[in-house]
Amino acid sequence: MVKRFTLFFLLMFVLCTSVSVFAVPVAYRSWTYLDLTALLSPQWSWTLLTSHSYEYERKNDPGKEEKKTFFYEVFTGPTYTMKFDNLTVKMPLWYYYQGFPFEKEVSPTKKKDYCYAHNIEFLPIIEYKMGKWKLWNRVIFHNKVYSTWFPYNTASKKRGYSLLIREYFRVEYSVTDKFTVMVGDEIFQGVIDDNETKDISKAPLSPGFEYGGFSQNRVYVGFSYKFTPTIILTPMYMYQTQYFKTGNKLTEKDHYLFTTLTFLFKMYE
Repeated sequence: MVKRFTLFFLLMFVLCTSVSVFAVPVAYRSWTYLDLTALLSPQWSWTLLTSHSYEYERKNDPGKEEKKTFFYEVFTGPTYTMKFDNLTVKMPLWYYYQGFPFEKEVSPTKKKDYCYAHNIEFLPIIEYKMGKWKLWNRVIFHNKVYSTWFPYNTASKKRGYSLLIREYFRVEYSVTDKFTVMVGDEIFQGVIDDNETKDISKAPLSPGFEYGGFSQNRVYVGFSYKFTPTIILTPMYMYQTQYFKTGNKLTEKDHYLFTTLTFLFKMYE
């Protein structure tokens, strides 16, 4: 199983890095998460999830090749969990903060600057176990309610609403009790535009309100390792393609080392 998974990973990497690599901007980044979750009861938990993304290299994008922090994230909120034999349903409802630093060379304001956004995330998760296999599906309802993206120069433009739906399907295989391999795919589909700002910028950039229509796809390949039942490391390779122009035109390819370190704190007997 491990050999087949390794061959699949190598095939995915070759395909993702070789096809039309010079046609659009290509970025190489890390994306690191720290997940602190308090288990308050068998049903309820509270999560504080923070992340940092750093861009190490960028190609085919003149004037934007410098190394930089790409963005920051903070999530926090409760999760309600229901278990039915092999089926588990989780219902998180989280506040989500996005922060975007800009160096002066690439900043729209021509100076070192920063913008941020406030969001509400509802992200139901369904897990189904079949022996050593697990089918995992998450749907994120990404509700953006406030953004300081630079073109939004009035209070009314900063306060708005857009809805982006993301669906992430993943297959997992437990090689041992501690080691699990996984592969998945996630699509991004804008559902509701913000009426006041949708015509301001020409692309549905993450700092601003999302646009309607298909905008991104992500492929994940990796594994998780449990050092203990409450300390889990999940490193993955993530290949992201962005379609930020009309006609679903490919506009960027991104390669990520996507890592999550999870600490679970049991607060009940």
